[in-house]
Order: sequence, then structure tokens, then C-alpha cells
Amino acid sequence: MSDQPSTETKFRLPFSPEWFAELRQSLVIMGRVIFALIMREARTRYGSSNIGYAWAIVDPLVTLAVFIGVFSALGRTSPVPGPIPVFFVTGIVPLFFWRGAVGQSANAVSASLGLLSYPQVMPSDVVIARLLLEGATTVLVFFLFLIGLNMVAGVSPSWFFGDPSQLLLASLAIFYFTIGTSFLSSSLARILPIWKNIWSYMSRPIWILSGLFFTLEQLPTGLRVYMAYNPVAHMVEWFRSAAIPGFDSSAYSILFPMAFATACLIIGLVIDRILLMTGDEEIVS
Repeated sequence: MSDQPSTETKFRLPFSPEWFAELRQSLVIMGRVIFALIMREARTRYGSSNIGYAWAIVDPLVTLAVFIGVFSALGRTSPVPGPIPVFFVTGIVPLFFWRGAVGQSANAVSASLGLLSYPQVMPSDVVIARLLLEGATTVLVFFLFLIGLNMVAGVSPSWFFGDPSQLLLASLAIFYFTIGTSFLSSSLARILPIWKNIWSYMSRPIWILSGLFFTLEQLPTGLRVYMAYNPVAHMVEWFRSAAIPGFDSSAYSILFPMAFATACLIIGLVIDRILLMTGDEEIVS
């Protein structure tokens, strides 16, 4: 009987050359799977024509136009030291991304059951693919907003880059927050099919109460105490504070939404792991 350690034992040793080689191979496979899922999701969601892709831009554009029109008709002024379009864009962009990603994640697994029969495809891959596609679409919409507002309304792009380093940090934080809440949404939908309907109703008031028409800074102290329990409002306030020159809000917290996102991510991943270990009926059927 040989005293040499077996190959299987070597592969399980963390940080060994074999371990890194196996990790690298796994990441390459995962990257290819996610890229393929993104391309499939783009064709499924937007279709093969340019009209489908255009709708992803038209939807937030119409929302922006309606809000600006209502504010102007009511004689309202911008709650921030900048034009009204800047105020609304800095609210619409992060909220559209977060709401869209969480909603898409709720349908991710049920819409991809055929693909999940392949051993290389995991439920988390489908969620990540939808997140990345939603993020890429949001970035495109944001820059089209900048170009359009500059050409039509003369709003300089500098209104959106008050503190570039903080803006990048806030954007990454919003992405992480969306990852955590999206994984929780996906897992809840797998154990509670009714969650998709619950989310469709929940998302509307949350969307409105997350700083789309106001800033936490301008709210009365008593009302701000209650609004502070909404982590999405903190993310929007942080994004606005970083983007808009002259708007430096002290009413938001960085720790609270990050802790909330981490808790959502852990719960979502734990549910996902339990479903995989017990043989999720959605995946094996």
C-alpha cells in the first residue's frame, strides 16, 4: 500500500497549485455560462429587432418626461441645487435598475428550468446573468440621458459628476445592494411562488417612497425617522449626494443598506444551497 497522498486529496488542499488550477477552470466555465445566459436573456427579453432594445430606453424616458411635466405644471422647484431633470434622473436610474433586477430575479429560475438540467448551469448563474444585463442596460440609459438632456435642454453632463470617486463608490454599493436583494428574491420565488405577485404590488409603493419625488434631507425630522427604515431611500440619497454638485446630504447611512444587502444575500444563498442539497423539485423536474 503506497504512502503517497492520493490525487483527490491534493485537489482538496486549499491554495495548492492544483486547487488554483481547479478554481481557474471553474471560473472560466462559469464565465462562459453566464455570457451565454446573458445573450439568451437579451434575445428573449428584447427580441431580435431594435424595437425591443429601444423600449428599454423609452420606458425610463417616458417616466422622466411625465415627472418633469407634472413638477412643472404644479410650479414645483427642484429639491436639490440643480435642474429638475438632474434631480429625477439621479432617482430614476438607480431605482429602475434595482426594481427591474429584483423583479427579473424572481422569475429567473422558473423561466430557465430547461437550462438548469445541464450540470454546468446553476440557479445563481441565471440570477447573475440577469443582473449584469440589467446593469449594462441601466448604464446605457444613463449615458443616453446625459447626451439627450445636453442636446435638448442644455443640461451639462457635469451636473451628474459632482464627486466622481464617491459616485463610483455609490454605484458599486447600489450594485451590491441589488445583488443581495435579487438573490433573496430569487430564492423566495422558488419556495413561495406567490412571491412574484407580492413583489409586483410591494415594489410600487417602495419605488415611490424611496426618494423619487423627494430627498431625505428635505423631510421633516419626524417623517425622516420613519423613512430611515427604507434602505433603498438611503441608496438613492447617497447616489444623489455623490452625483449632484452642491448637494451634500447627511441624512443617509452607508452601513444600514450594506448590512441589509448582506443579510439578504446570506439568506438567499442559504435557501439556494438547501434547495440544491435537498433536490429542488423545480430543478430536477
